[in-house]
Amino acid sequence: MRIAMVTEGTYPMATGGVSTWCDQLISGMPEHDFRVTAVVATGREKMAWEPPPNLRTVRRVPMWGSWPAPLRTRSVHRHRVERALEELWDAALSPDAPEHHDRFAAAMRELVEASAHLSVARLLAAKGSIPALLAAWTAREVPQGARPLNVGEAVTVCGLVDRTLALVDTRLDEADVVHATGNGPAALIGMVHTWRTGTPGILTEHGVHLRERYLALGASDMSWAVRRAVMAFVAALCRLAYREYPRILPVNRFNARWERLLGAGEQQIRTVVNGVDPATYTPIDSEPDVPTISFVGRIDPLKDLETLVRAFALVRQDVPDARLRLFGPVQRSNIPYRDGIAALADELGVGAAVTWEGPSAGSRPAFEAGHVIALSSISEGLPFTVVEAMMCGRATVNTDVGGVSECLDPEQRTGRLVPARDPRAFADACVELLGDDLLRRRTGRLAREHTLRKFDLQVCLDNYRREYEEAVATVVEAWRTVHEEPVAMRKVS
Repeated sequence: MRIAMVTEGTYPMATGGVSTWCDQLISGMPEHDFRVTAVVATGREKMAWEPPPNLRTVRRVPMWGSWPAPLRTRSVHRHRVERALEELWDAALSPDAPEHHDRFAAAMRELVEASAHLSVARLLAAKGSIPALLAAWTAREVPQGARPLNVGEAVTVCGLVDRTLALVDTRLDEADVVHATGNGPAALIGMVHTWRTGTPGILTEHGVHLRERYLALGASDMSWAVRRAVMAFVAALCRLAYREYPRILPVNRFNARWERLLGAGEQQIRTVVNGVDPATYTPIDSEPDVPTISFVGRIDPLKDLETLVRAFALVRQDVPDARLRLFGPVQRSNIPYRDGIAALADELGVGAAVTWEGPSAGSRPAFEAGHVIALSSISEGLPFTVVEAMMCGRATVNTDVGGVSECLDPEQRTGRLVPARDPRAFADACVELLGDDLLRRRTGRLAREHTLRKFDLQVCLDNYRREYEEAVATVVEAWRTVHEEPVAMRKVS
């Protein structure tokens, strides 16, 4: 079977949980051929993974590189795109109602059909969707106390949104199944391929794309009008994907609740939890000499390292010799964030006890380095960090976000769960585990037993095998229904 996998900002150009999952699927299904289309920033990103033999091609789609040469000639297809952009923005900014969802879907299909005759990206490079956005915004009343969207803000909005719209030009190789590994840009590329070819589509969500965009924009200094316009488009696109993908495979029940809320039907959703190889993540029996908390993951605002560092400062009041070791890569765009966290640690007087370890060869070195493994995120899917640490027999302290609670067994207390953005609660849980050797080791032992029962990698792979087979079988059955005559109508020879 040929699988067209679409990624965004992850495999095979970056490490992390989603990238690990992609590698698991490709390496664990050698009987299938995979072709990866990776949405990246510039197109110059290097491979972070050694491609397995059945990964036939990797294609980079730069989302934030230079625009192509603007398309300035007039044509019927250009007029068609401009009308579609007007309808798209008007529908996106309209109240949340089925008729406006239908209008947004029709406008997106118009863009896709027009892309058979011209480059939508080149047209957007000329003047973008700015006129369409301003026209749609002007037709609406601004809430009392809010400032209207001005031209400069419209340029900012379309500078973000038009990069996503330009992806409708992307063509995928011929495949039996297209598998988008997240909503948003990846889902759009997969959905467009299905519209063009009829190839069955599958959508997996790790973190909830819409929720993470809300969090990111909420933390920005953009004006209300810019945030309102950008999120109107993102919400409309996510709703469209939930409606169009016949098979949606969230990694946890938390994601499934968002998907149902945003329009996915119960029959479309089937939760498939992540898996870990028990042979790779064997128990770790040793512990460091100094009380140590380890973090492993990308250095990113979604990981909320501010809360972790503030909690660590509180831990040091009870455990003066405690250390905090931070393992993980820093993307160029997140260097200022990392520097801000380092400055906070210095300000709190714990900078000398916090070490930045950089990327590690897998997560196991980070687990070996710590008594307790910490995850302080404000958004997660079903994090590999937690499952892998538990499989290694380490005690974990985690914020209660996304599917994190679904990793633990609340009856047996296989880890600690605390509210997000609560340094005091996080610190108290860490101090409890650091200060009680028997409790910490019992927690780790129960954690491993739990993950062996619930998160076996082979079960995860078998679930995806079945999903691929059923997706193809559904298309084959539909073809037979259309093309084969009913038995009663056939001539008997």
